[in-house]
Amino acid sequence: MHAVPEPLDVDDVIRDPTRYFSRPCEVLEHAALTRDQKRRILESWALDAELLSAAEAENMRASGDERPLLREARLALGQLAD
Repeated sequence: MHAVPEPLDVDDVIRDPTRYFSRPCEVLEHAALTRDQKRRILESWALDAELLSAAEAENMRASGDERPLLREARLALGQLAD
């Protein structure tokens, strides 16, 4: 996965979290992000994953090997809320 550049363009990360992070837990571990930024990134990740899951349910397969990790994104959001 791509290394996270510094300084981080949070809006770009929100648009495409998987471009910057390989797993949702990496978002939680990123020291330069605020709690709100982490929440927004993880919510975006979860939404993208939900949309991909719905498309796959309609037999529209995603391209590539990348999995959106919906469950992991939701778990990370739960940890952030604690």
